[in-house]
Amino acid sequence: MGIFLGIDLGASALKACLIETDEGAPVRNIAQARAGYPTVHPRPDQSEQNPADWLAALHTALDALRQAERDAYDAIAAISFSGGAHIGVLCDAAATPLRPAMMWSDQRACAEAAILAEAGQVEDLAGNAPNATWTLPQLIWLGAHEPHIIKATQKLYFAKDWLAAQLIGASDQDRHVSDKTEAVGSLMAGRNGQWHDALIALSGLAPSAMPRLVDMGAAIGAVTATAAQAFGLPLVPVYQGAIDTSMEWLCAAPLTQTTASLKLASAGVVSFTTADGKRVSPVSYYPHILDGLHYHAAGMSDCMGAIDFVRQNFTPKLSATDFEAAAAEAPTSAEGLLFYPYLSGARAPFWDAQLTAEWRCLTRGHNHSAIARAAYEGVGHVLTAIWHDMTDRLGHKPDALHILGGGGKSDFFCQMLADMLAVPIKRGAETDCAYATALFAAAHHLGQLPQDMAHAAYCAQGEFSPDKSNSAVYASSHQSFMARHKRP
Repeated sequence: MGIFLGIDLGASALKACLIETDEGAPVRNIAQARAGYPTVHPRPDQSEQNPADWLAALHTALDALRQAERDAYDAIAAISFSGGAHIGVLCDAAATPLRPAMMWSDQRACAEAAILAEAGQVEDLAGNAPNATWTLPQLIWLGAHEPHIIKATQKLYFAKDWLAAQLIGASDQDRHVSDKTEAVGSLMAGRNGQWHDALIALSGLAPSAMPRLVDMGAAIGAVTATAAQAFGLPLVPVYQGAIDTSMEWLCAAPLTQTTASLKLASAGVVSFTTADGKRVSPVSYYPHILDGLHYHAAGMSDCMGAIDFVRQNFTPKLSATDFEAAAAEAPTSAEGLLFYPYLSGARAPFWDAQLTAEWRCLTRGHNHSAIARAAYEGVGHVLTAIWHDMTDRLGHKPDALHILGGGGKSDFFCQMLADMLAVPIKRGAETDCAYATALFAAAHHLGQLPQDMAHAAYCAQGEFSPDKSNSAVYASSHQSFMARHKRP
């Protein structure tokens, strides 16, 4: 029935995935490719990326797919994009970026976010509580420190949409589009997910700079002849995607009103599906990839990235595989060693941009195995704190979590988190957002419901049940970990 391309613009790398669908046969993951790009830190609390690096990564990844599967690549029938939320790309009229994009992990706008939170107007209108990771506080910061950028901005894109525009014609005003998941993530949409004039006014941008909002899955154009020549792509339609935390639900099944997930990627995110309009601040509330549903989400900025930071800086001779193996050799709770993974401040559930990473109880008796395990457990402790906070605030505890993201490929980490959170973890054969995005393109091109395609494509590949004895040990060490924090 067709070949479909999903492109996910992640925090550290762009990933592209080709899938094949055929009536009566399972969906087949044909090929995947990735290409990384740097994050620049002008100051310790700042994180930026250059959109030109995203475009270069797109060239690299698509060229790799074409070299690996030329016949399938030439037969691509449709494309869709996903990417991280909150990442605004400020452009001139020709969609040329005016400055690097501020990432969702950037903390420079914490003072602006605090002022917005205290005033209460933004949360009343938008339905989500301001913090430094959202686009609106970042734009207010730019208005104070780089006012010429705000004044010169004629088009605000979001990261994945800017990249999609490079394929469908960035100079065409009709191609300046986005979707409800991005609008909500910007903090400039009302509770209905549509742009709100009062919130846009706070940003300092002209209303004309905002993208036109279309439905997720809407056809937004086709690959232009120029882009086709540059990327070797056929002239095929492009369908509007969604932010990664919304799109990734298509890697879980069954998708119901109570499905919950745990994402292990650059960010770590716990999400609970909901069919009602109840919002519980400061837990975020986003549109689901499925019509009629939303989800509550709370995340940490440094998840798998924090683990790799420890590996590179404290055990540089170990590969990622060897680092995980070393962690598995250490006893539960890493002989009392604690790692706090706040390399970019702390998001949920502490909401403290000033928190920094730290080792506690480190002694000469701790070897590289203890350091490796403490890195994994430090991330796990923050996810445990998020889990406890969300279940307390929302008043219910899901009976399982579906694992998403590249970190979910690790049996070791999945079992550790099942033990730490004391909840079963389920994993499908595919956990990556690029795969989900390809499924989404296929569903809309073929006129099918995304959930039907996701259910048909899902293949269970592991369930991790909590070990009661390990859970008891982790419950004790979690109390030690939380001693650094005021209870959220």
